[in-house]
Amino acid sequence: METRRFVRAALDLWGVTGDELDSAVLVVSELAGNAAVHGRTVMRVSLRLDPQRLRVEVSDFGMRPTSALPASSRGEGGDEHGRGLFIVECLTEWIECRKTAASHSVSVSLRVSDRADRCRSGTGRTGTGSGRHGGLPPAAASSAGL
Repeated sequence: METRRFVRAALDLWGVTGDELDSAVLVVSELAGNAAVHGRTVMRVSLRLDPQRLRVEVSDFGMRPTSALPASSRGEGGDEHGRGLFIVECLTEWIECRKTAASHSVSVSLRVSDRADRCRSGTGRTGTGSGRHGGLPPAAASSAGL
C-alpha cells in the first residue's frame, strides 16, 4: 500500500494522469509484490520520468537467500498466482531482470504522453530518495518489505 501511495503521489505531481497513472501504479505494485514475496528484506523503488517514457526499477537487497526470479505466466487454470509479470509485460515497452549476489532488480519502461510543460526535452525528472530534485518528491524510496 505504501509503495502505491508513493508512486501515485510522485506521478500525480509530475502530471502523469488517467490510464497512464493507473498502469504505472499497477506495474510498480506487481513488481514490488514480487520483490516482497520472492526477494530479500529491503526494497527500493526508483522512478524516472523522461518526455515520453517512465522508467521504473524495483530492487531488493539483504541477507535472505533468494529464489529464482518468478516466471511470467498467464495464470491459466484458476491459479491465483503467476499473473504479475504477464501483466507487467503487457503494460510495458520492455522488461529487464538482473540478479547479482547483492540484489535482484527488475527494470521496465512505460510509454507516457509527451507533455512539453511537464518535462522539457532531454531533462528527465528523478530523485535520490533522501531529498528533492527540481521541487519534486523523491523518486526513489526504500522500504523494509511490504
